[in-house]
Amino acid sequence: MYNNNNNNNNKNSAAPSQLDFLSPLTFIPKLGPKRVAALEAAGIKNVGDLLRYYPVKYIDRSKVIDIKDIVNNNDNIDIDSTDKDGKITVIGIVDTVRREFYGRPKFRVTLKGGCGGALDAFWYIRAMKIGVGERLMLTGRVTANKSGRPLMIHPVLEKLTDGVAHRPILAVYTIREPMRDAGVNQKLLRGSIEWALGQVGSYPQLLPEVIEKGKGFPPLRDCLRQVHLPDDLAGLDAYRARLKYEELYRIALDLRWVRKKFALPGYAMSPGDLADRLRAALPFKLTESQEAAVRVLHGDSARPARMHRLLQGDVGSGKTVTALFAALPALNSGRQVAWMAPTDVLAKQTKAAVEKYLDLLGIRVGYVGAGDAPEKRRTLGELASGALRFVVGTHALFMPSVRFCNLGMVIIDEQHKFGAEQRLKLQEKGPASDFLLMSATPIPQTLAKTLYGDLDAVEIGSRPNRAPVSTRIVPEGRRAGMEGFILERIEAGGRAFYIVPRIDQQPADDTPDDEDGASKGGRAAGASAPLGDCGGDGPVKTVDSVAEALGRGPLSSAPIHKLHGRMSPDERDAAIRAFRDGPPGVLVSTTIVEVGVDVADAAVAVIENPELFGLAQLHQLRGRVGRGEADSYCFLLPGADACRDERVMKRLKFLCGCSDGFKIAEWDLRNRGPGDAAGYRQSGWDDLLAADILEDAGMFIGILAEMDILFAKSENGA
Repeated sequence: MYNNNNNNNNKNSAAPSQLDFLSPLTFIPKLGPKRVAALEAAGIKNVGDLLRYYPVKYIDRSKVIDIKDIVNNNDNIDIDSTDKDGKITVIGIVDTVRREFYGRPKFRVTLKGGCGGALDAFWYIRAMKIGVGERLMLTGRVTANKSGRPLMIHPVLEKLTDGVAHRPILAVYTIREPMRDAGVNQKLLRGSIEWALGQVGSYPQLLPEVIEKGKGFPPLRDCLRQVHLPDDLAGLDAYRARLKYEELYRIALDLRWVRKKFALPGYAMSPGDLADRLRAALPFKLTESQEAAVRVLHGDSARPARMHRLLQGDVGSGKTVTALFAALPALNSGRQVAWMAPTDVLAKQTKAAVEKYLDLLGIRVGYVGAGDAPEKRRTLGELASGALRFVVGTHALFMPSVRFCNLGMVIIDEQHKFGAEQRLKLQEKGPASDFLLMSATPIPQTLAKTLYGDLDAVEIGSRPNRAPVSTRIVPEGRRAGMEGFILERIEAGGRAFYIVPRIDQQPADDTPDDEDGASKGGRAAGASAPLGDCGGDGPVKTVDSVAEALGRGPLSSAPIHKLHGRMSPDERDAAIRAFRDGPPGVLVSTTIVEVGVDVADAAVAVIENPELFGLAQLHQLRGRVGRGEADSYCFLLPGADACRDERVMKRLKFLCGCSDGFKIAEWDLRNRGPGDAAGYRQSGWDDLLAADILEDAGMFIGILAEMDILFAKSENGA
């Protein structure tokens, strides 16, 4: 049962201002234009978005250990009271500070306890604003240094001020790269959210009162306060339940709306002889699974009702060419096709892939995205006149300036990157056009029926004659041997991906995140990292640190290229071209290469800190290799803490032994733990922030059933 008096101690709650959920972020102290722009880029556009930017986990600091009670026992620290992650919290006075430049640069402090004892801590940061005599609270795992003194590596820290009580439970949020660049860190984000909670005067009422009272939900105000500023972790479930239900209720309303939007007449279209001509032009035969999918899709196009399909298949199963066949009926009928991808990298590669086949049919392919303005204006003019019948683009296709003469088919690749509202904006440019969504994340049929109740799915179940990628876990001690092996592959003409979770190292109060979009804003409160929580217990590999290390090791003779999301589109294109077309070498990249980077002679993928990625995402990343005829390899290099985590190692070992994306998905459903649904969050429900795509599927089905009953009564006049 929730406590309705939980917010009585907040000094601002007694007299809230007239701020509401639509109020701009500029009202919040310390959020200037640069920080507001960074938050908006992360999807936080107003006060309501900020309050719904939920923590990814919590740091439990309710039990503080005296430094003198930390006992060194043969390099293993015996602590009587740790949190569930094996971390402890200590308070002490800074006795010494120093910067260290041997090896990786570090900032080290020594803390003295109030009752005696000393503890060392360091961060992989060149400088920090910490001075001798300051009182610090540190939270992290404890090991021992060479002299036997207790040591924390990259702990979470808070400076304590006399007379100001610290919060026993600390929320931790995803900090994206643009946010970090603008100075938005954990402390600032927590402070902004706490200020907003005290100032908002009115809260939206989405749930009907009969549902709110019938289910005994706490008020939305209390739920948001407790999720961000919990009094204790034990009572969170009652508050989260209301947030989950409300979020799923909104999704259910959207789903009914989408159904009505797509319940419109379409075109009855046939591929004519284009399908046979394309088959004859291909340098390969379609697999039986691809041919079966094409028959289903052409059958949809032949009916006067609109196609509304999901095409899904495993990595390398041939979804692109199958979708191209699906577009032939519209082209044969004299209509236009719009193919949308979430990034310039994927869009340009898709254009190159379909162009080489459509050229043989005499059909030009245009592009709408970032780039040459004169060329873009020419393309827009040809789309409006009907002279251009096939276009590939990014989000730019949503723009009002993009007009079609006679749109007959819409294809959306990586559809989970686009919200339902965005997808509808594109289909409204051709209200009778067929609609095909593509997903690179295999979803078990049982789950797909829950997620896409209004959408028929067709699967490509086999891959065209590709040998499995040999996948192995490599401990840190065998890194040099692995790099020697990679050098042999490069000297034989192969290329290697090094995939890392970060662009650069984060400050001490931040937690690991990655660049994909699998980690969209805040997640369900209390959720852990995808495969294991390694935050704060050692350096997480970054683009720069890995590139520098490779330049000093066995691979120093090979060209080393870098790729990440902060680079401009032109810089990214140049890096990909240099890696793909230049001398064989290495590309050090974030997860920006997860889809859309096709390098036929890439023979090796190295994934640093794989514990920070979801299992489905690891399978996608592994799919960057194995596209040519040479033997291919994927090496997983987990961090030291991950190597000691049985659950993480069990999952990584399963990945090593399985190359079937659908089996991986089924296994993940059976063996998942808290937060392990990250891969499925890429399957179309990225808008969810509080609810969990797997955990709360039953709740969602119940909401749909209840809504059907309510709407039926309304339509019958009851």
